[in-house]
Parts: sequence; C-alpha cells; structure tokens
Amino acid sequence: MINIIRITLIGILAGILGTGVGGLLVLFVNFGSGPGLSFLLAASGGIMISISLMELIPEAVEVGSKGWAALGLLLGVIILFVLDMVLPHTHSSLVLRGKSGVYHGERTAKLRSAGILIGLGIALHNLPEGLAIGAAYAHQEALGFGVALLIALHNIPEGMAMAVPLRAGEMSAANVILSTGLAGLPVGLGALVGAWFGQVSPAVLSVCLGFAAGAMMYVVSDELIPEAHFCARGEYPTIGLVAGVVLGILLILVL
Repeated sequence: MINIIRITLIGILAGILGTGVGGLLVLFVNFGSGPGLSFLLAASGGIMISISLMELIPEAVEVGSKGWAALGLLLGVIILFVLDMVLPHTHSSLVLRGKSGVYHGERTAKLRSAGILIGLGIALHNLPEGLAIGAAYAHQEALGFGVALLIALHNIPEGMAMAVPLRAGEMSAANVILSTGLAGLPVGLGALVGAWFGQVSPAVLSVCLGFAAGAMMYVVSDELIPEAHFCARGEYPTIGLVAGVVLGILLILVL
C-alpha cells in the first residue's frame, strides 16, 4: 500500500511539474502586441495539431483499434462542442489601428474558455500517461522513474499551449499556474490505477486517447486559429501555425 501511495505521488508530481512549468514559461511572454499574440495563439494550435495527429491518434489505434479510436475522436468533438456552447464567450468588437494591427478587442472570456477546453483535452490525455507510469513502476522501479521523467518533460509544451490563451485572456499569473498544474493531476490518478491493477482495458485507453485528440483539434479549429486571425492580419497566424507544428514534431521526436 505504501508503495502504491508513493507511485501515485510521483505521478502527481510528474503531471503537475510538466504542465505547470509550461504555464510558468508563458508568464514571461509579452501579450501586448497583436502580431505577437496572433503568432503565439497559432503556434499553440500547431503544437496541439502535431500532438493529436502524430501521437494521440496513432497511439489510440495501437493500444485499441481504429474503431475505438474513431469513437473517442467523435466523442471528443461532440462533447467539446456542447461545452463550447455552455461556457461563456465574449463577442466584443475588434479594433485594428494603423499598420501595426494592435489588438484592442475585449475577447478575454473567449480566450479563457479556449484555455479551459484545451486543459480538458490535456487532462484526458494525461490519464493514460499516468497508467504508463504505474505499470512501469509495477514492473521495475528504475523504469517507472524514467517514464515519469519523460512524461514530465513531454507535458511542458502542452502546458504552454494551454497557458497561452489563458494568459492572453488576462487570467492572473497565479491562476494560470494553478490551472495548468491541475491539468496534470490525472497523471497521478492514472499512476494509482496502473500500480494497483497493472493494466486497464485497451478499449478504454483507446477511447480516452481518441477523445483527447478530438477535443484538442476542436479547440484549435474553433477557438485558437480564428482568434489568431482576429488578432492580426497577414502572415502571422500562418507562420505561427507552421512553427507550432514543426516545434511539436521536434518535441515528440526528442521526448
């Protein structure tokens, strides 16, 4: 029992540190510039796209089947659509002045809701990662520690992607760190289940991973990319999106 508690605490620490550090890094970014904010929002979307297409969906198919993965993907889109209708949005006017394209629109509620929806997708994604930690520890302690460390590093860009719209939505620094940290908590829950049972139904894992991918891709297409185009016209959203996709691919390959 003591060993299971220790593994759970390690999972919680790995999850909170990963997404929390990502949120902390975003606090040092200046969101006053319209083009700069546009680039960052699009880059966050690019990171989410690469994670969804290159990691979540292939892993969902691998651990389960194409059918379970597709079901999870569909559920992710549908449920996020419903949540998107429920969460408050601000549809204020956007004012662009001169060639600088300075963003003056008061769209803070919409940006915050985008960050919350991204956090939901990350939380669902983190549950299977926690299961991997628990199962690895059950097999060998050194292996479990290595998996926990890799997951913590892997979650940093996800925390950044979540924190960008939250911070752009004028959420306080303390709440940004708290929110991104909370998104990592399911790693601890997954570690507990993995250490206790050793394994969980592949179908459940496949649906969870597919759900996370569907949720993230919905938020990117419905919130982040449109908001990036609102913040600045021209090439900034496109460059940001491409940069985010490339960065996401590199991080997946490295981590």
